[in-house]
Amino acid sequence: MEGSIEMKLTPEQVSSFHENGFLVVPDLLSPEQLEELRQMTDGVLDGRLKPDADTGRDDFELQFEPGTIGKDDIPRREKIRVAFHLCHNHSYFWNHATRPEIVDVVESLLGRHIKLYTDQMFVKPAHHGSEVPFHQDHAYWTQVEPYNMISCWVALDDATVENGCVHMIPGTHRSLVPHREFGGNQKYGLAEEDVDSSREVPVELKAGSAMFHHSLTIHRSFPNRSDRGRRGLVTIYLPGDAKFVRPWDFQYGFKTIRQ
Repeated sequence: MEGSIEMKLTPEQVSSFHENGFLVVPDLLSPEQLEELRQMTDGVLDGRLKPDADTGRDDFELQFEPGTIGKDDIPRREKIRVAFHLCHNHSYFWNHATRPEIVDVVESLLGRHIKLYTDQMFVKPAHHGSEVPFHQDHAYWTQVEPYNMISCWVALDDATVENGCVHMIPGTHRSLVPHREFGGNQKYGLAEEDVDSSREVPVELKAGSAMFHHSLTIHRSFPNRSDRGRRGLVTIYLPGDAKFVRPWDFQYGFKTIRQ
């Protein structure tokens, strides 16, 4: 990608990731890249930007905040909780998911051979962005072994404690904890008594910065009761030699992006 720079991690950063299960990379995107990403995301949320013509879709796959459904006085963009699979439905988001700045970091953590799973835009609108309970991402992805997928969480807005930044529990990426079945938007999760919540740390991010986290690191986020929205675009990667121990009928497949 034109204008990209290498983002190889230092040995100290790699060691920190392997010790804690997550790592913050400040200013991953340039101001220009961040502004373009915001504009394209606004198009998705407002409904102005449509999937590429060859996808056959007339809109992206969206999940709405339960408390906003049926409320016509709330704009569409403030009702959306998650937008799924943007990178598989629009070339701009594919280019974001495969940015050298991101993939270089993933390579430092996973190794040279990398496949892309998908992306998810977590919106958390002002005033009614809902909580996400404790969970490990890999509870949803047990078809894949070993359990070491990596997510890159890019902040489009400053993510703060007030507007619902992600809270991580360091060092919880060693094994999969049995999850409970939840209702509503969160299919699986962990209750307070399942984890040592006294160890959780809020991960506040400046817009344009990113957090990379292991698919077993326990995390959650609180509701957004502030006046400021909190958007984060997550792209998810797996090792190129990962094994599928059970069939995973993912409609977009798992494309190799570096080998």
